[in-house]
Amino acid sequence: MRRPVALIVGREGPTTKRLKAHLNRRGLHVPVLPDCGSAMESIGTAGLKHKANEPFPVRAVILDVDNAGFGVHAFREMLKQDYPGVGVLELPPEDAGPEDVGLVAMAVFQGMRDVPAEPIPAGEGEERFEGVFTGYKFEDLESRSAKMLELFELIPRVAQTDSAVLIRGETGTGKELVAAAIHRQSKRRDSEFFTINCGALTETLLESELFGHEKGAFTGAVKKKKGYFELASGGTLFLDELGTISNAMQVRLLRVLERMEVRRVGGARLHDVDVRIVAATNERLEEHVAAGKFREDLYYRLNVVQIEIPPLRERSEDVPLLAEVFRQKFATKVGREDVTDFEPQALAALKAYGWPGNVRELEHVVERAVIMTRNPVIKLGDLPDRIQRPQGRRRTAIPSFDLDEPLSDVVTRVRTAVEKEYLRRVLRRYRGHLGKTAAHAGVNRRTLYNKMQLFGLKREDYR
Repeated sequence: MRRPVALIVGREGPTTKRLKAHLNRRGLHVPVLPDCGSAMESIGTAGLKHKANEPFPVRAVILDVDNAGFGVHAFREMLKQDYPGVGVLELPPEDAGPEDVGLVAMAVFQGMRDVPAEPIPAGEGEERFEGVFTGYKFEDLESRSAKMLELFELIPRVAQTDSAVLIRGETGTGKELVAAAIHRQSKRRDSEFFTINCGALTETLLESELFGHEKGAFTGAVKKKKGYFELASGGTLFLDELGTISNAMQVRLLRVLERMEVRRVGGARLHDVDVRIVAATNERLEEHVAAGKFREDLYYRLNVVQIEIPPLRERSEDVPLLAEVFRQKFATKVGREDVTDFEPQALAALKAYGWPGNVRELEHVVERAVIMTRNPVIKLGDLPDRIQRPQGRRRTAIPSFDLDEPLSDVVTRVRTAVEKEYLRRVLRRYRGHLGKTAAHAGVNRRTLYNKMQLFGLKREDYR
């Protein structure tokens, strides 16, 4: 089977080089051609040649509209008519941040990764490629956010090691889903994956659940029991709400991580274990370390690799995508297959809401709406009052950051969040009118279009 190829048309500037590097790292052969004429000629001559002189079918074209020569519109029409299997995207502007470039690269890669070598049937190409921007699915996670796409790309790399992982994120962001994805992508995938919520158990019960106990170790211990460290040996143990455990429990956990052996409650014998620890917290453990509430040595043992899941308010482009996923799920679960869509006003309200409970709150809201609606589409009136009539003006959340991060990374994320919120508000003011929005923002329509595409903003959501 021949590997697919992407084609960049236009001047080879900084953004082109960054995008090409992204795609090359994913094994894609990505020539850069100076204009539409040479691109059309290359596509029409049985595919471009790889260095091994093997022809490659062109699966995607990324257009630098301002530098691709004359005839861009005609080139698009020719592609659509003669090569419906070729997807077309626009190159981000030169002032685009690394997240914007990374999003386009991931879109191209995901749009082509499962494409067979034989040509795509006529009419399927546009639908297949547009699906990239409707969302990227990885394991049980779905997103179209640049931050989440980077996380999806990180998970398989992290999974190949046995290093401890610390997942940080607010309640309801999906930390357990990320932990499960790491397990399924790892060499331990055929062994057990166990989850324990450290904050939901008393210290005595948590100790018994983690380390097990011998018969007679305490009142009610009528027989010996293996703990999760032993049960998960060969697999993965996910410790949620890690920041709640006591100092004594921290000492015992550190000993397991250092020696990979456990002693059951009331027992004398040590039992060898081979378990990978993935921990999660909604707190900033480094602050607990500084305050003397969390052991520094344990923190560094667990924080070999840190993954941060952004809250839903920082990736509102995911709200319509996730809402649709949950609508389909609950329509089937509760026997309401007649509920087939959301009205635009309902989607706009969902996107505008701050989601303090994150993805879990959105899931519950959609489940309730599917059950309560009397219509084939979920309407604004089917949503809770707090979403229909938000109280006061919400502050735009500043993305969380670590003081160990370079300033440039923090500034890039804050800038991205502010740009998205600014465009969302202007689009709402002009009810999705792109000309008025572009004029108000002081940018041309192409720049506005690119930013809307990369931020996941759709004009129909604001009409």
